[in-house]
Amino acid sequence: MTTQPVAEIEQTVPESAKTKVRNGIYISLRVKVIGTFVALFTIVFVVVSFWVVQFASQAALDQLGQQLRGQVERSATTIDGAAFAELVATVPAVPDPADKSGFGYPDSQLYRDLAKRFYNIYQVVDSGTYSWFKDPKDGLLYTAVSSGYYRSPQTGYHYKIPLSNVTETSTYNLMAQGLTQTTEEPAYTDAYGSWMSVYAPILDANGQSVGGIGQDISLEYVSEVRAKAVRQVLPVLLGIYIILVVLVWLVATRIVRPIRKLTKESARIADGDYNLDLHEITGSRYKDEITTLAETFQIMSHKVAERERTLQVEVKRLTVEINSTKRAESVAAIVDSEGFTELAERAAEMRRRSRE
Repeated sequence: MTTQPVAEIEQTVPESAKTKVRNGIYISLRVKVIGTFVALFTIVFVVVSFWVVQFASQAALDQLGQQLRGQVERSATTIDGAAFAELVATVPAVPDPADKSGFGYPDSQLYRDLAKRFYNIYQVVDSGTYSWFKDPKDGLLYTAVSSGYYRSPQTGYHYKIPLSNVTETSTYNLMAQGLTQTTEEPAYTDAYGSWMSVYAPILDANGQSVGGIGQDISLEYVSEVRAKAVRQVLPVLLGIYIILVVLVWLVATRIVRPIRKLTKESARIADGDYNLDLHEITGSRYKDEITTLAETFQIMSHKVAERERTLQVEVKRLTVEINSTKRAESVAAIVDSEGFTELAERAAEMRRRSRE
């Protein structure tokens, strides 16, 4: 009788157990580690990129708002409050059926003088500049002077249009607030593009509000800042992302290498070879969990090999004992049989006769 090596013993394992072990998709540990970190880095990269672009855009928007607020307040101080009050009090509206608003520009030197001032402001700040006032009779807001009067072609609000006819309710309310204090309208989009507006009061010599002045500024600058951030920041972040992925690949390879070595050596044990070579792992100066695992694995393999040798010796001894017992039983069976007894009696009879 001989012992079976471990590789042969595997044949006795039920097929159902083998199926459970072999089922599933094999994915190496290195791929799992790299995949996990790459997924995390990707999420962080996307979040940081989005934050950088949004931060740059918001910073540009805030800067633009502060700039517009300052220039509107300065522009308001250059307007002659008394002349403005005289204009809206004495110059009536001019109906103009040809214009879609139903109103036109007045034939008034006072209006032209104020419109010239608004146009000069427009040329300096490069922002459409316009004004409005509150009619004390009905308490409603109406348009007044616009820098568009001197532009070619003429643009902007015509004179004394009901403001509710040409603005949204939210804008109307902000412009009403702008008669008493500087008011900023958040970024908005209309048929002409994206804008930011600021409204401030026009004051007379006594500090009383006689109207409001507003300026619009295009948000193309913000779009340019956003595009610049994408062009300059994203390549840097992408480079960092690639470097991190490469570092993760190198680290994962270094970590997984001893585990792959252990896997390879365990396959040798499955084939009945207990002469393991784990010095590459156990010989490291810096011990860790993997080193401990390799040392334990090596001790285990030595004990398994010793136990197998002991079992082989024991099996041989048992085999000898079994064979001796079988021979004794065979001899006893022959001696105890009737044929053997008769044969022995005849042999004894023949010996007696030969002596006589």
